[in-house]
Amino acid sequence: MSTMFYAGVDGGGTKTAIVVVDDTGNEVARATTTTSNSAVIGHANAAGVLCDLVEKTCGTAGIAMPLAGLWCGLSGSDRPEDQAQLQPRLEHLTRDLRLTNDAELAMGALPGEVGIVLVSGTGSIAFGRNPEGKRHRASGWGHIFGDYGSGYDIARKALYQYSAYIDGYGPWTSLVDRFTELYELTDPYSIINRIYDVKTTKGDIARLSRVVVAEANHGDAVSIQIINDVADDLAVYADAVARKLSLGLALNLAMVGGMLTHVPMFEQRVLARLKENWEIGAVQHVTDPALTGARAIASKESKV
Repeated sequence: MSTMFYAGVDGGGTKTAIVVVDDTGNEVARATTTTSNSAVIGHANAAGVLCDLVEKTCGTAGIAMPLAGLWCGLSGSDRPEDQAQLQPRLEHLTRDLRLTNDAELAMGALPGEVGIVLVSGTGSIAFGRNPEGKRHRASGWGHIFGDYGSGYDIARKALYQYSAYIDGYGPWTSLVDRFTELYELTDPYSIINRIYDVKTTKGDIARLSRVVVAEANHGDAVSIQIINDVADDLAVYADAVARKLSLGLALNLAMVGGMLTHVPMFEQRVLARLKENWEIGAVQHVTDPALTGARAIASKESKV
């Protein structure tokens, strides 16, 4: 009996990652490429990125196409109209195609795929599934009128605090010195040109959250308040999902994204807020959603 292969694709806000596993869940190949967010680059370009990534990764590993199963978890590409555009362009890649929001990949880490996935990276979202299979999400509206609770939001608030101090109505924060050093500013208003440069991406802005975390760890009061405020917003999303799905008192959580998996003070603040209304069950840190998704779909297929 020939080996079958399955892949998970994690299409986040700034990059797209693929992991291929065999039918026992062992990893056999992985690769990364640019964003596949159709809200940013359009459906045709997004499909092109995904096809190129899957075909090149499998070709390099000597894996014959089509794959037995492919789970694409895509940021900004999970609505019905998105699927109608992407499905026909991707279905030749696999015998079993699954298109979902990128957050749903991490559900494979939770018992019975029941609970809440919290994502705080470049963007943010809370995605839940109850025992009856009903799904609900909160956030995921993008950086123009959403993404509260994300690294991008932390950076946005930090830039606001920088401007507030320069304008004379905000408190001193060490972020002023850090941003001055980072952008090599001789005039504080020159930061406008750096932030609004056409080459500056959403991901570039979101990466400023690392500066805020560093300053919070050094005791900067403004940075600490930003971290706490953004974590509180993310907890609100999880609370809304849990209530909408009637998940019961004990919540199983999958934590995804750098703010939740690499910044303890942020995760602890989120959990503290949730514990005000809920008991916390299993907490899984999903640092490799593409692998989690690939193994989940391989395991499910092997039981069919």
